[in-house]
Amino acid sequence: MPKNIGKDFNSADINLDNWKDFPYSSHTFQNVGQLIPEHVIEGVSSFTPAIALDPSLTSREYMIAGRLQVGSEFLQESYTDALLITMSGTIVADYYSNSMDLHSPHLTFSVSKSITGIVAGIVLKKFGVHADTKISTIIDGTNGGAYADATIRNLLDMTVSLDFEESYASKEGVYARYRQAMLWMPRSDGSNYSEEDLERFILSLPKAEVEHGFRFSYMSPNADLLGLVVQKVSGRPLAQLISEELWKPLGCGSATITIDEKEMARTAGGLSCSIYDLGLVGELMRNGGIHNGVSLLDPMWVVDTFANGDYEAWGRGEFFESFPKGAYRNQWYSIGDGELCAIGIHGQWIYINTAKEIVISKFSCQPKADDDELDRKTLDFFRGVAKSL
Repeated sequence: MPKNIGKDFNSADINLDNWKDFPYSSHTFQNVGQLIPEHVIEGVSSFTPAIALDPSLTSREYMIAGRLQVGSEFLQESYTDALLITMSGTIVADYYSNSMDLHSPHLTFSVSKSITGIVAGIVLKKFGVHADTKISTIIDGTNGGAYADATIRNLLDMTVSLDFEESYASKEGVYARYRQAMLWMPRSDGSNYSEEDLERFILSLPKAEVEHGFRFSYMSPNADLLGLVVQKVSGRPLAQLISEELWKPLGCGSATITIDEKEMARTAGGLSCSIYDLGLVGELMRNGGIHNGVSLLDPMWVVDTFANGDYEAWGRGEFFESFPKGAYRNQWYSIGDGELCAIGIHGQWIYINTAKEIVISKFSCQPKADDDELDRKTLDFFRGVAKSL
């Protein structure tokens, strides 16, 4: 892929039906607000990053998928828009494409879930709400659906028994209804669901055959509902909540999050921020919730996120083969040996290696939403970088 591909198409051809398709995505992932309504997450306006760049980190060779490959070549092959590597909180390497820089906004997709998980941890502790609380005690309208007897913990750990298929390429059926409800896809005029909002859609979903908690099952509606839960508990709009409880205290810049027609935030995948912001989030988790000597998160919540995932439920889930030492806790992937990840489709990542004090953040516009082979190569690259330091 060329380093800049924005001239390979006419931006006038972009619409809600094709905005996630490559090469349009090289533009739209940085400009979501041109198509979808958003709320602003207010941040700070001045930044003092510690920088000590080592250009060799992207120019040296790494063992990727069984062969040596130069780092910068892999970054081009994996459609990287921005990459940031920090060691002990200092930026030691970066890479930019498609007119991106340290503070350019980019859609995070499901990395949004992990940020939502952090905010949920803050809010539940502040308001004294236990994770085993039934969702139905906070959200009205759960009767008859999957969430009637599910808990907040089931949302946090993706162990809700939900009859739903996470099918990114689908433009019809239940997943299309989901995309239409969040305003990420054109509505079907005259259909029974043409006026459906995100909350109404989520609460209509039926329960699957197994009981809640039995297995890890990656379903994005869980993270959207988690956002609504913390909003209800806190009594504040999601964008304001993220800004006041996480974004400003952490020193992040202005960000955005997409909303539906009733202004419900799309916390499962709608947050856009800079690569610098992602690095700060990763550093906060690596440092046990401490930023500049101030504890922003409960350190025991961070330990819980790294160590207390349900390995039996994970072993019954769909990602076990990718991460056989893994688990999922508080909307984060714990993949073993002190490694923690936030992962979004189309190649969005936060990778944390506590032993090496490394955080790697990556924005991409990969053509395939779900590309297991490229994900494995990306993890090889991250681990190779960590090993070299």
